[in-house]
Amino acid sequence: MRRKQILIIIAIAATAFLLSGCGVNRSGVDVSTTAPEGLWQTLIVWPLAKALIWIDGLLQSWSVPYHWGFAIILFTLLVKLLTFPLTISQIRGMQAQKELQPKIQELQKKYGKDREKLSQEQMKLYQEAGVNPLSGCLPLLIQMPILFGLYSALVVIGPSLANASFFWIPDLSFPQYTQGMSWITEAFNTGDYGTLVAYLILPILLMISQFIMQKWMTPATTTTDSDNPTAGMMKQMSLMMTLMFGFFTLQVPAGLTLYWVTSNLLQMLQQWVVTDTRFGLAKPGTPATVTAGSAAGSTAVLPDRQKPTGNGITPAAAAPRAAKEEQAKEVRRRRAKRR
Repeated sequence: MRRKQILIIIAIAATAFLLSGCGVNRSGVDVSTTAPEGLWQTLIVWPLAKALIWIDGLLQSWSVPYHWGFAIILFTLLVKLLTFPLTISQIRGMQAQKELQPKIQELQKKYGKDREKLSQEQMKLYQEAGVNPLSGCLPLLIQMPILFGLYSALVVIGPSLANASFFWIPDLSFPQYTQGMSWITEAFNTGDYGTLVAYLILPILLMISQFIMQKWMTPATTTTDSDNPTAGMMKQMSLMMTLMFGFFTLQVPAGLTLYWVTSNLLQMLQQWVVTDTRFGLAKPGTPATVTAGSAAGSTAVLPDRQKPTGNGITPAAAAPRAAKEEQAKEVRRRRAKRR
């Protein structure tokens, strides 16, 4: 399932990237007077460009330094706040998958050679546990168009963004779309290592944050890669995605990479807020406890859905009490033997 998620992410990224370059004027336009062309520009690019310009104008009126950079950060914060309910669902779905990992590994050992049967039993396991293995993709369906729409928006408002510095970054509109990675070669040829370092910091930060975020959200496994080839493949694909994203950011404006890094940091903050019980957003109890046998046809054990017995106590709540009573009986038997 993890492989399907990653493939979906790559497909969404590729599609959005292709769309982001459709019909965009590379020299920049005035979005307040120029009409958008096509559905992509009308629904995504122009609204994002206007939102950025409005936030930047607001920060300028407050005399905020590096206003364009902070406008992008504030825009990112607004996006994460609006998508926070989806993020909660995503994180809880990932937690639920982590809870099911031991059972999934049991199924992999049992049906490892029969891929079709393994897939069927895994789906049964997810269904009985009430877990959607693709729940983590929904926020990406929203955030990916925003990411690449923002890229097009930065291209459109390029003249306004030109020479807009942000701390160590001289120009948030650099590198330009048409440059590709030629700016790196030029920096080496001219000995302009200051520019090279300035524009490499954000891509490096992106890869670090992406790696940490994927590591944090990937379900933990107890088996080695040799015992579980799928887990090894997932690690390789996650690493490949991280490197791919880093390579991509070497060819887009620094303003987009700033958005991406900020989004990753806020995602990790939201992950901490949702999973930490002190904030009251952590889902009480485990989402589901399902035995591997239940997926193969026996009875599933779902604590959250159990019905109370006649005395109003659920079997899950009665189990610890029964264990204590059994221990008490054992103590009484030992005392009786001593007498």
